Amino acid sequence: MLSNDIAVTVIVTTLLILLLILGVVITIVLANRRHIRQEVKMAQLQVTYEQELRQAEHEVQEQVLTNVARDLHDNIGQLLTYINIQVEQGKINQPETAPMLGPISDTVQDTIQQVRMLSRSLNSDFLENGGLIQGITQEVNRLQQFRSISIKWAHDDTEPALDKNQRVMTFRIFQEIMNNTLKHSGAKEISISLKGQDGFALTVADNGRGFDLEEKRKTGGSGLKNMEKRAALANLQFSITTSPGKGSSFALTI
Repeated sequence: MLSNDIAVTVIVTTLLILLLILGVVITIVLANRRHIRQEVKMAQLQVTYEQELRQAEHEVQEQVLTNVARDLHDNIGQLLTYINIQVEQGKINQPETAPMLGPISDTVQDTIQQVRMLSRSLNSDFLENGGLIQGITQEVNRLQQFRSISIKWAHDDTEPALDKNQRVMTFRIFQEIMNNTLKHSGAKEISISLKGQDGFALTVADNGRGFDLEEKRKTGGSGLKNMEKRAALANLQFSITTSPGKGSSFALTI
């Protein structure tokens, strides 16, 4: 009888210990779940904050560029026009100076044209009316005027179905790619293609020296990171295919 009582006591005690352990485990699991949910929530808030911060930075940058574009067009453009009028007036008043003033007048007119084209490329408002095809065409024309490089530009005559933010981001990323390519790649040819049918794809490829992409991500400047952040902010896919000595290809897609 005593042995039975001892057995029952051991069993009950064991069950109580097991229940206690189970309760501790359940408490720990629930606590971890709450902790994980809190971490996920904080991470989501952080992502939202960073997206809003990048969006605000982008809006400020675009406003600054718009202001610069207007100053170029309204102030610098008017001053250059006034200079050109004075030069032309000088040619009329003193015909003998025409051979000397002629080249100056031509240079001023070319500068006025360049300022106008630069002003349009800085101001993103024109993308609303002309779209990406016209915007990239204007940028290509501007770059070809003073760069000894062959730029091949092709599109399928279909404006991509992008919202305003995506159009602006795409154009700014395109400008950044072109700027970096012209400055650092040593390329002699650049090929640009834009597809608007059945989706969207913008590709910029060059025959330059290329680079080590992973090494560039580790040690490079902010240019590559800025392009990747802008693409992510606009829900666009940004990819780079490159290797030393084999040129580079940049692609933006949805």
